[in-house]
Amino acid sequence: MDFLLSMAQTTQSDIAKKLNVTRITVSKALRDHPDISTKMKKLVCKMADELGYTPNLIAKNLSSKKTFTIGVVVPDLENSFFAYVVDSMIDEASENNYHMILTISRENEQNEISNIRNLLGMRVDGLLVCVSQQTKDSQIYDQVNKMNIPLVFFDRQIEGLGFNNVKFNDKKCGEQTLDKIIQEGYGRIAHFAGYTNVSIGRDRLEAYQSALRKNNLSINKEWIIEGGFEITDGYNAFMKMYQKKDLPEIIFTVNDRVALGAYSAIKEVGLKIPEDIGLVAFGFNETAKTFIPPLAIINQDPRQMGHIAVDTLIKVINLNTTEKPQEILIDEEFVWNSSIVRKQNKI
Repeated sequence: MDFLLSMAQTTQSDIAKKLNVTRITVSKALRDHPDISTKMKKLVCKMADELGYTPNLIAKNLSSKKTFTIGVVVPDLENSFFAYVVDSMIDEASENNYHMILTISRENEQNEISNIRNLLGMRVDGLLVCVSQQTKDSQIYDQVNKMNIPLVFFDRQIEGLGFNNVKFNDKKCGEQTLDKIIQEGYGRIAHFAGYTNVSIGRDRLEAYQSALRKNNLSINKEWIIEGGFEITDGYNAFMKMYQKKDLPEIIFTVNDRVALGAYSAIKEVGLKIPEDIGLVAFGFNETAKTFIPPLAIINQDPRQMGHIAVDTLIKVINLNTTEKPQEILIDEEFVWNSSIVRKQNKI
């Protein structure tokens, strides 16, 4: 116990006494300052390890007025998309000498609010937030604004609050994808939509409607089924459509989890993909390849989103200015895979 206590209490002054140098020399060596020789840095680091020195982060933060921490709020980690995003965020933050504090809302607005309050209480330097599918109240974000805490929304956002946001270019890429599918000769296309109060649900529905209008196809309101973003939502949406005995040729789903639910329902009723019905979804091609048959996908690289979101936030933290907020759009690529029959046999 005494040994552990002495380790915890080791200071830079203790290291300096052992090496017969000044505390400033030790401090600079531990910070890899160019004023200190490589030989001295190695001596200081070796002695620090021997004495069990750990930096006093509280004192460091008080002197720099920064905690070098970033608070992150994601809706769910069961969704592999968010797991990939977070993984890339950790890498990017680490490369910039920041630590990440991860919180999960479970797609619940009150959890999201509580998470943000806790992160603010921890004095994080900035926030990265993907809002839940329930989120409607912006009051907590008004508080973040008043406290002048940098925040970047990613994937999903509340618009018009004056924060930067990083999102995929769903309207453009969704419309371009449906154009290609329609050019293959398909005209009966349904959409399993997410909640339209959520930005990605709204954007992807608009892409669907715009593509059909542009190609002079009628929009069947009964083929637009609004729900959530989970597997059960895709399953329930297909069963609802199947009961009406009026099936489309293609189902365009809001994400790959909804598509997975639809896959399950389609197989349950004895239909085949893609022979009887085709599917296309927004998602990640690495995940889409695990579907049987592999899912046609509007490929979104979550790692790219994670890197860009962290990089954007750190720039805002370092600039400490009130520049006009940016909307950073990441383009997507359509990958056919084999859940849609290519009528024209094009490569």
